[in-house]
Amino acid sequence: MSLSSLILFFSAHQAFAFPGIEIPVGKRLYNGYKLLRATPQTDQQRGSLLLLQEGVDFWSDIGPESKVVDIMVDPYHVERVSEYLSLSGINFEVMIEDLQKEIDTENDVDSISDISDEFLPEKKRDKRQNQNSELYSLFGLNLLPFLKPQTRPRRKPQPSDQRVPRVIQNSNQLPSSNSVSSTIPVPLPTAQTSSFPSSTSKPGASPCAPTGMNWIQYQSFATISAWLDCMAANFSNKMSLIHIGKSSEGRDLKVVKIGNGDSNKAAVFIDGGIHAREWVSPASVTYLIHRMVETVGEYDSLLDRFNVYILPVVNPDGYEYSRNHDRMWRKTRSRTGKKNLFGNECHGVDPNRNFGYHWGGYGASDDACKETYRGSHAFSEPETLAMKNFLLSEKADFKLYLTFHSYGQYILYPWGYDKLDTRDFRDLKRVGDITGNALKRLNGVTYQIGSAAKMLYPASGGSDDWAKGGAGIKYSYTVELPDTGRHGFILPARQIKTVGFQATTVVKAMLTEIGSYLPK
Repeated sequence: MSLSSLILFFSAHQAFAFPGIEIPVGKRLYNGYKLLRATPQTDQQRGSLLLLQEGVDFWSDIGPESKVVDIMVDPYHVERVSEYLSLSGINFEVMIEDLQKEIDTENDVDSISDISDEFLPEKKRDKRQNQNSELYSLFGLNLLPFLKPQTRPRRKPQPSDQRVPRVIQNSNQLPSSNSVSSTIPVPLPTAQTSSFPSSTSKPGASPCAPTGMNWIQYQSFATISAWLDCMAANFSNKMSLIHIGKSSEGRDLKVVKIGNGDSNKAAVFIDGGIHAREWVSPASVTYLIHRMVETVGEYDSLLDRFNVYILPVVNPDGYEYSRNHDRMWRKTRSRTGKKNLFGNECHGVDPNRNFGYHWGGYGASDDACKETYRGSHAFSEPETLAMKNFLLSEKADFKLYLTFHSYGQYILYPWGYDKLDTRDFRDLKRVGDITGNALKRLNGVTYQIGSAAKMLYPASGGSDDWAKGGAGIKYSYTVELPDTGRHGFILPARQIKTVGFQATTVVKAMLTEIGSYLPK
């Protein structure tokens, strides 16, 4: 078949390859679906890929400088898409042979060893155990005072307690980069939980373990929500919950506030789960809450200077739909009133095209059946509107907005709506570079750093752009968590803690650097 014939084929069949038929009951299966990684080298080749946009599902978008593009292809079109890529001179490889097999095993617990909290890579554990001396002088900083065991008294038991709880104290510290002006604390890799009330049946075990929350599997929104309630009840001295609204389907949007309540301190807002299918995002953000609240000493110095607000699941309706019906669902679940060619209603809006800073521009669709649908107007979704109202009304001095997504391993800063620099882009780049260096040194991973539109592609209506341009938060970042394409969105649950540890590195590095410029 000639290239022109294939182009005509895709034009004629583009509406039928991915019709967007939703699954109200049961689960959509992806048997035989493949993930192809194409590597276009020229503008002409990128243009050829754009002709496929209606016939396949792009896991990574195509920008004018894209060199790697991941494409999910249904089994009926694999042969023709492969032939089309070859005739277009575009090299490609198969990253996932059968998507459903990846989905079926994604949430498996491989072995009992997964339950441990030794989440560092093997070579990193060896390095930390045998070469601790290199931590003492990283980046020219004297870390010895921070590496000594904690001397603070243990938490006193309540009168009803029968025995003193075990307290896991954390004495090691994380460095960040050669340009870091202060130290970044890090827990021991074996430290799992600490500072627990002794009323728990097992010393050192979390009082909220009965909720079923853990980080060896991806959890339902109901489990996450119950765990947040339990945490607020058991650690009221460290955290509280703020109900900021409800989703389209009535699920509570709960913001965790961690800090001592001093409103004069600087503040940071962190969120996860904007896109439903990016499961590692809420998993990593809840892991961050776990470390901040349940580990003694790890975040004390940072919490002395910052109040931390965390919304772990921005899009709970979409998240639950992706768990129960369609693993690859991205959007919210609101009613749009629009229908596809088959007469089915198209639900949902892309939350990350719905924020009201340069809303409706590049990279946002006005078609309600598309994955990047921007909504009927800015903040049309109750989830994004709740975030907006909270950030503008909360009496807090927000210095940092941080949103976790997946995948790709990027640290991105505004602007995303167009290839333009912010006036203070050097400040944003400095903090991003420091964070990237910390991730490379401490986690052994490489993240690419840059402005969103220039690094990837223009996309308007993003939360990070609005946080900076609309809410006036100076430092605003999107972090695209692992991996870089081997599993894509279907990251095995056994990697949650590894990725969660990277999230803690990001937060510590950014807060340490930003905090070094705050008044003492």
